[in-house]
Amino acid sequence: MLRSILAVIASYIVMSILVVGLFMGLWFGFGPNRLLQPGSFEGNMLITIAAPAITILCGLFGGWMCVKIARGTRPVIVLAGIVFSLGLLMAYFTLQKPFPTGPRDPNMTVAELMEKGREPAWVALSNPILGAAGVLLGGFLCRPKKPN
Repeated sequence: MLRSILAVIASYIVMSILVVGLFMGLWFGFGPNRLLQPGSFEGNMLITIAAPAITILCGLFGGWMCVKIARGTRPVIVLAGIVFSLGLLMAYFTLQKPFPTGPRDPNMTVAELMEKGREPAWVALSNPILGAAGVLLGGFLCRPKKPN
């Protein structure tokens, strides 16, 4: 039981660190002007592809890690539920923030962009679904083999 709880907690923490690290790497590596359309707060093709890919990959890794620590698949279902529930909660708060209007200053820093910007509704709503699906897929593809 303790191993299962530890698996869920550790996997969620590692997934969160990976998601934040990869997104921060994108923003600081490419900068807002290469990830957003000119003068706009809307993402270009790179961020449109990268956002769901990062979510799915981190979910797959989290599911795999959870199975490896727990040595079973039940904790993976719990982890997927947590990812889905907290993702929906984060989506709710994201959607409460108004989408910025007007032109975007091209000299805006990443910190300013994070304060004033907002991810599109489709990203906020797809993150919990893709994250939970990635966790389940990663966990069940790596589940321990049953002895014959």
